[in-house]
Amino acid sequence: MAEQRRPWWWGRRAARISIVAVVVAVIAVAVILAVRAAENPDALWIVVRSCVAQREAHRASPACVAVSLKDRVAFIKSPEGRYQYLAIPTIEVTGIEDPQILEPSFPNYWELAWEGAHVFLPPQIARRRDRIGLAINSQESRSQDQLHIHISCIRSDIAEALAADSPRIGTTWSTPLVSLGNATYRVMRVDAPTLVGINPFVLVSKAPGAAHHMGLQTLVIAGAVWDDGRKRGFYLLEDGAHDTDAGRDVGHGEDLLDENCSSGADRPYAWPDASE
Repeated sequence: MAEQRRPWWWGRRAARISIVAVVVAVIAVAVILAVRAAENPDALWIVVRSCVAQREAHRASPACVAVSLKDRVAFIKSPEGRYQYLAIPTIEVTGIEDPQILEPSFPNYWELAWEGAHVFLPPQIARRRDRIGLAINSQESRSQDQLHIHISCIRSDIAEALAADSPRIGTTWSTPLVSLGNATYRVMRVDAPTLVGINPFVLVSKAPGAAHHMGLQTLVIAGAVWDDGRKRGFYLLEDGAHDTDAGRDVGHGEDLLDENCSSGADRPYAWPDASE
């Protein structure tokens, strides 16, 4: 298999725990919280535009932990949870309902987010692909009108449910399978170690009833290993906002993430090691 492309930020891995990184994260939190206090749905877009301007001027962009003009992506430390980051386009894209996301030329932000997880999450998490989770919320349940992918840990109970149902999960969308509160997710698997050449947004559009209602959709991607770690891939979980007997399912896939990367209060995961 050809060597995987090294992301543009690869050289920053050694500086992950530096004092500068800590200061940058704190500043990022302060900036986002300050803008959110005004209940501005353009908060992330304002922050990203500032980061891009700083980058273009060859200055540090303290509100973002990383910016790539080439890949058109910025990363921000989320104020929600101990271990959560956001991958955000540096081009204006409102969210999962934006038609741009289905275009062949649209940047692969899911692959960029997956690469980012291996850099920004702690090494003990990043080296276990079945601990990593990515998510995008529906238009109805999000607070910001700039597309952003949440990067964190997948909840341990969700990972365990996926592993238990693995024999029933194929390479096309299942019937609703994984239940969580008012939400029930369709699931499919991707038998590839990376998301290069794969557009998960297009896969979502092929789920029953999704193509004409993309704004209602939420998508979660969880790293997966099979056959005792010999095969690597992903689980994709899709749900659409709708009314249920138990109440409104708003399409908030972020609920499947554990933003503190703990299976209990402060208890770390104790899953078997899995190759990234």
